[in-house]
Amino acid sequence: MSRRRVRLSNHLGDLADALEQVESHAGEASVAPLIAKIRRFLIPRLTDPPPPLVVAFVGSTGAGKSTLINSVAGSTVGKPGVLRPTTDQAVVWTSSSHAGRPWPGEVVVGDHPLAESVALIDTPDLDSDVVEHRVQAMEVLAVSDAVVFVTTASRYGDASPWEVLATIVDKPLVVVINRLPTRASGARNDLTARLRVLGLGSIPVLTISERRVDPESGLLRQQSVQRLMLVLREWAGQTTIHRVAVLGAATDQLARELTLLIEHLDDESSRAARATKEVMAAYETAAQALARLAGPGRNTKRLLKGRRDDELAVGRWINVLDAAAAAAAAAIESEGFDAPPDLWRASSAALSDHAKPLRGRAKPKKDWISGPIEADRQRFLDRLHAIPEDVLERLRNGAALVDDLDWRNV
Repeated sequence: MSRRRVRLSNHLGDLADALEQVESHAGEASVAPLIAKIRRFLIPRLTDPPPPLVVAFVGSTGAGKSTLINSVAGSTVGKPGVLRPTTDQAVVWTSSSHAGRPWPGEVVVGDHPLAESVALIDTPDLDSDVVEHRVQAMEVLAVSDAVVFVTTASRYGDASPWEVLATIVDKPLVVVINRLPTRASGARNDLTARLRVLGLGSIPVLTISERRVDPESGLLRQQSVQRLMLVLREWAGQTTIHRVAVLGAATDQLARELTLLIEHLDDESSRAARATKEVMAAYETAAQALARLAGPGRNTKRLLKGRRDDELAVGRWINVLDAAAAAAAAAIESEGFDAPPDLWRASSAALSDHAKPLRGRAKPKKDWISGPIEADRQRFLDRLHAIPEDVLERLRNGAALVDDLDWRNV
């Protein structure tokens, strides 16, 4: 691998590390897909030699993805079937020379010449009723270079797969209508019309008859997958062209997502800084009030020896802490942070640890003023833990790198 590629790989790895450090601050926008795109899609394509073209087979339950891959490979790669769901984890078909790469699923090694230049991934169903299966299918789709969308004459109108199909605008795509009955020729025309509505009218649509399965092997006859094989070979022959286009689209999208994330994090940092200032002020006020409560002549050796008036003093002491907690909670809530009910009163740990000795005849703690203030104040500061500036700077540098990245010169 060239020095340039090594440096780029290291910079992208550092960007992924920085994203992991701010994951809890990302709000509704999860950074997990960004990390996956960097670690599992961009960095692996910097290796030398580069990986084969990664083709994801996606579609509805029982569409025949596994049978189609088995037929291309000429052997059993995935378990075929029409039950829900048949494929419960991704299965990767590739050559032995590429088997050691970090693939997103179980690896099945093939000796077919096509396996040297193309890796086929059989995915769980997009419309599976198991959430983990749908998530895994989408993860594979995100790290693929090209897509084979498999459907049937009876399932091509299903909503879930079409929602996914509409997002595939930046990579080579072919649609296969599998198990097509003789009298269902209108399905192809209808599906093509739907593709045009999505702006995908130029996408190849291949059809495979339901009678084309060999009863002995369970595989489709070779003439049935011949057109798909031609598409796969064409993609493999133009891997560099396709990959530059796909990587360019992926980094453009990543740059936009990073920009939005950094804007969100900068805003959160500003809000956290303002809330922190208010929390510190609230507990500084509490410290001053408790010092006045103790009075100039009431040191810790003479303070609160069980007299009735000192019970009232303890009550006032607790009220001061509760007021500080309420002010701190109001401050963080006003800045848009979550302030559940338990934040609006002083923590039980801070009170119980210091109030009990004051009520009895035990010697009061020397830190009877500073102790509970520091303990309760820290409760709020922990909630407002700031994003380290060096991490934000790494994100900014990483975003600038991604924004300027030109894969034609990598």
